[in-house]
Amino acid sequence: MAVDSFPIKRLLKFQVFLLILVFLFLTGETTFSRQVELDKQYQQATTLKKLEQIVLEIQKIIDDKPNHLEWEWRLARSHYAIAKMSDDNHHYDLCIKHSSRSLKINSDSAISYFFRALCLGKQGEMQGLWSSLGVIEPFEEDMKKALKLDPSIQNGGPNRALGKLYLELPFFLGGSTDQAIYHLKEAVRLSPGHAENQLGLAQAFYAANNLSSARKSLSTLLSLTDNIADDEDLLKLREKGQELVEKLTSDSHTYD
Repeated sequence: MAVDSFPIKRLLKFQVFLLILVFLFLTGETTFSRQVELDKQYQQATTLKKLEQIVLEIQKIIDDKPNHLEWEWRLARSHYAIAKMSDDNHHYDLCIKHSSRSLKINSDSAISYFFRALCLGKQGEMQGLWSSLGVIEPFEEDMKKALKLDPSIQNGGPNRALGKLYLELPFFLGGSTDQAIYHLKEAVRLSPGHAENQLGLAQAFYAANNLSSARKSLSTLLSLTDNIADDEDLLKLREKGQELVEKLTSDSHTYD
């Protein structure tokens, strides 16, 4: 009597399917764990050498497995950090390149729009006033896309960046203290424990002559940055906050 091979074949196919699922799960788990580890290293990186090591490691991963959204935007972020620390404009170019690549992979990547906008803006600043004028529109466009897709990224980053833009621009180029306060309030609402949000809002309130609100935001900022001797970025934010406190103290405006 012939043995019915159909159930056996079906069982073998099922086993192969399970093996593929296990492989994909383990591969995805490894990738995620590596991303978490590199994110931790990025947050703790305080030197150019460390950031450059992170860039080399991510680039190796991309060389082995190209067209990976999560690695492309992380590489853009790392180049942005290197450029800020070194004032090397080339890294802003690389940031724009890799954030644009990640947007080709997924056009709904909020974090990619965010970093591309930041690098466009910084690149314009370094090249001078007229170059800066040329990047206002693309900066604003990318940042608004990031805001629409996910306003919570980078501790309320899109609102913070737009708020700072409207605060720094002259009115005839679109500057507005009202818009600055609105966006920086939103950044604080989304991430009240992020010191840069509190400083930005204090600066916007000061520009609008709302001194009591500026003092409240500064008080929160100074509380957030107390006992942070090992964090240079937070120390710089605290110093800026203290400078604004001194301005408030000696200001000739009428206190409300």
